[in-house]
Amino acid sequence: MKIMIIFGSDRVGEPITADVILEKKVPFNILTAKIDKKGGEMLIEAPDDKAEELIQAFRSRGIRVETRKFVEILPHKCIHCGQCYSICPVDAIIYEDDKSITLKQENCIGCLQCIDACPLEAITKVS
Repeated sequence: MKIMIIFGSDRVGEPITADVILEKKVPFNILTAKIDKKGGEMLIEAPDDKAEELIQAFRSRGIRVETRKFVEILPHKCIHCGQCYSICPVDAIIYEDDKSITLKQENCIGCLQCIDACPLEAITKVS
């Protein structure tokens, strides 16, 4: 399961991620992280059977946690140009045999590069 961990500026200096890993003894993969002194986000992938345990551990430390879809393609705007496909680092965007673009949501890591690549703003962030 993919989980977005959102740190406020008041918690950035604390070893919260390390504390959660040590306490719960659940390894997880950090897919992306953008954190500075103002706060930030970290997208992790956790084992499905341990995800709720990790979510509660972060929340108990005052950290905002979200599980969500990350992007969606707006079919009425998409012209299937392939710009998003060419930049997607995890094959979440598929260029089909019929030359159409589809999104494989379960592969999306929330990097949002496709949003910047789309010339028609046919891809949006979903929360």
